[in-house]
Amino acid sequence: MIEIDAFREWLATLPSSWTVDVDVKALRRANAEYGEPVRAYHNWTHVEACVDSLRTLECAIPRAVFLAIVFHDAVYVTGKSDNEGRSAAFAHDALASSTLPKGELASIERMILATRNHHASGAALEPDEQLMLDIDLGILGASRPAYERYAAAIHDEYCPTVTTDAIFRMGRLSFLRNALAMPRIYFGDETRARWEASARGNLAWEIDELVGQQGLLERGISAIRDI
Repeated sequence: MIEIDAFREWLATLPSSWTVDVDVKALRRANAEYGEPVRAYHNWTHVEACVDSLRTLECAIPRAVFLAIVFHDAVYVTGKSDNEGRSAAFAHDALASSTLPKGELASIERMILATRNHHASGAALEPDEQLMLDIDLGILGASRPAYERYAAAIHDEYCPTVTTDAIFRMGRLSFLRNALAMPRIYFGDETRARWEASARGNLAWEIDELVGQQGLLERGISAIRDI
């Protein structure tokens, strides 16, 4: 959670169309949820980075995409499978005091829920809703130093409080390999042009790094799991 003055200054930098008819208290409620110290990556810095990406991309429903970004990790407990559902419910409750059309609220919830499995869930979304998912994964296509910080932060969210390094490596490798095997990581043509090549390079780099940290037994288990 950032201080109220800094939060207001950040809001003032946003296009007015993104916050019109939105209760500022709802946004502050979301901001407060990101302040847990255990969030090494899924914190307010991630939200701000996603919002900065949105500033540079065109879409028809920027307010909905913005709000989905703000609320998508409002509830985040490392390793839990219901984070997205609980975040969507939190957004629904927090935004109830805002005068937003029901269709837009439904779109916000769809985007948040789809972040659980971007490509499996995102295929059914509208292009502007898919943009939100692309923005959420924009970090994969960041510069190598920024990606390295992201990878380290993801590790720190899991280890040692949730799982062991070995189990984390196996699960992370499965995610990375599946992502790298997809025909395209990003839905949109613009986001693909911006991030796809860098993302593939970063994923391949992290795979090599993690495999290099594995022993023979762990490598064997990882190979069996990924069959």
